[in-house]
Amino acid sequence: MTARLAPAPPTRAVPQARSARLPWTALPPAARAEVERLLGSSVTWSRTQSGGFSRGVATRLRCADGTRAFVKAVPRHGDPYAVALYEREAAVAAQLPAALPAPAFRGTVDTGDWLALVFDAAAGRTPPVPWRERDLRLVLGALVRLTELAASCPVPAAKPWGGTLADWRGWNHLLGDREGLGGVEGLDGLAPWARRHVDRLARLEESFPQAARGDTLLHSDLRSDNILVAGSTVRFVDWAWAARGQDWIDPMIFALCAAVQGLADPQGLFLAHPAGRAADPRAVDSVLAALAGSFVNASRQPADWDTGAIREFQRAEAAATCRWLAARTGWE
Repeated sequence: MTARLAPAPPTRAVPQARSARLPWTALPPAARAEVERLLGSSVTWSRTQSGGFSRGVATRLRCADGTRAFVKAVPRHGDPYAVALYEREAAVAAQLPAALPAPAFRGTVDTGDWLALVFDAAAGRTPPVPWRERDLRLVLGALVRLTELAASCPVPAAKPWGGTLADWRGWNHLLGDREGLGGVEGLDGLAPWARRHVDRLARLEESFPQAARGDTLLHSDLRSDNILVAGSTVRFVDWAWAARGQDWIDPMIFALCAAVQGLADPQGLFLAHPAGRAADPRAVDSVLAALAGSFVNASRQPADWDTGAIREFQRAEAAATCRWLAARTGWE
C-alpha cells in the first residue's frame, strides 16, 4: 500500500465522532426485561460506548450465563429520523450473510416506546485517529475481502446507494441560492477552490446516479468508529446505511473518512484497493462531487447543542472531499 499517514496540519484538528450516549439504565425496566428475555439471561454488567453521533443507548452487556451482547436503542417518540434509521438497520442486519465480517444480529425489542437492536458483542477496539499505518493496512485487507464477499448483493433489503439525483444536487442548490440572491452571496462561506469551480462541480454531480449504480453490497459508513480491530481480525459494525452500488464506493468512502481524520493521501489508499484501481475515474469524480456538495450544504445548516459535533464533522468532510477532488481533477 502506498498511502502514508501524515500528522494532521497543526491548524486542522482531527474531528472525532463522539456523542453523549445514554447508559443501559436509561432503558425503561420493561425494555430491559425484554432484552434479557431475548438474550436468555439477566444482565450483570454494562459499559456505555461513546462512538458515533446518535444520542440513544449504546452499551456492551455481559449476562449471568456469560453471554455478551451489544445493544443500541432509541425512544420511538421525539426523533423519527433515528427511529427510521434503526428500523432500516434492523432490516439489513437480519439479512447479512454469516460469512460477512459483521456482528451476528440477535433481533429487535420494540415496546412501543423504545426500539432496541441486539447483537452479539464483537471484541476489539476502534482504530485511534489520526490513523496509523498498521491499522490502515489491516482494515484495507479486510475491506478487500468484504468487497469480494459482497459482490452480487446478498441483501434483498439493500436499496441503490445514494438514492436519486434529487437527493444529491448540492452544488446545483448552491447555484440556485446564488441566482436567487442576485449574485455570489449564496456562495458565502465556501472555500475559494469550490467558489471558483462551483459551476463545473454542479455539472459533474449530474451524472451521479449512473456513476454509482452497481450490485455490490456496500457498508457506506466506514468511519473509524464503525470498525473494530481485535488482533488481526476486523469487523465492520453499524450497517444502517447499507446499500447496493459500485464495488469501488466503499474503498472510496474508507479513504475519504481516513482523510477527514488525518490521512494525507486518500488517493493512494483508494488505489491500494483492487476495485479502486479498476474504477472509472470520471465516475469516481462524479460521486465525490455529489458527496462534496452534500457535505457543504449540510455543514451550512444551523447548529445547536445537539448538532454542533455533526456540523463540525460535515465541514471536515466537505474540506477533505474538495481537497481530494482538486488533486484528482487538476482544476486550479
